[in-house]
Amino acid sequence: MYDLRFIFDECGFGDVPDYVDRSRLFNVSLDLTSGDIKLYVLDSSERFAHKITRDGITRQYSGDDPEHGGDHARLERHLGAKLLEREIVIDAVEGETYYVYLDDAGLDESRRFLSALCRVHGLDENAVLASINAVCAQSFATIEAALAEHAVSLVKVPLAGGEVKLYARPFLRGWRFPLDQQATRFLCRLHACAESDLKPRLEHLWVTNEIGSEAIAIVTQRHGLLHSETGA
Repeated sequence: MYDLRFIFDECGFGDVPDYVDRSRLFNVSLDLTSGDIKLYVLDSSERFAHKITRDGITRQYSGDDPEHGGDHARLERHLGAKLLEREIVIDAVEGETYYVYLDDAGLDESRRFLSALCRVHGLDENAVLASINAVCAQSFATIEAALAEHAVSLVKVPLAGGEVKLYARPFLRGWRFPLDQQATRFLCRLHACAESDLKPRLEHLWVTNEIGSEAIAIVTQRHGLLHSETGA
């Protein structure tokens, strides 16, 4: 569980309207460079999450939502590639942006997806590899070596212009990701725990980077809200 008083009241989200059920806070994003915070609160329908920023509230829908969910054929048209839907999964949709889940993708399919993404969005593959290594705190020599270790869990794909982001879950993979003292203090306050008790709460933590940028953000996940209570 999160310390809701800390994250809503002390972090400046005390004016969140009553239709947002604070007890269903699912993700908390912290930009490690700017300190910017974003909240994601699940709606009771579990069709979407309220994405709460300093600028307001928008909705991020489940990828399989019947009305606002993802269209795999549209993703294929955007990337100009045929992709296996059972492996390249649209996890969430926010306006004209797809969040594509890769943890169930094999090496060949995830490589095909990333190659198409680089071609369509004009991304240099060396920059992509640098981004992967940044979010994993690893030193993979090639994109293939990274994908073989499932180093990329999620990709933000803007269909109508915008920047591509990569997401990894280094703690889930058993890798050490360095968190500075400021981030550690924030996470301890958020989880209402001592630093010595923080590690198990980080298992499902996401680390994200916009390709070409040096900024890194971490995104917590209250895994038990949608899954059996087996983790943080």
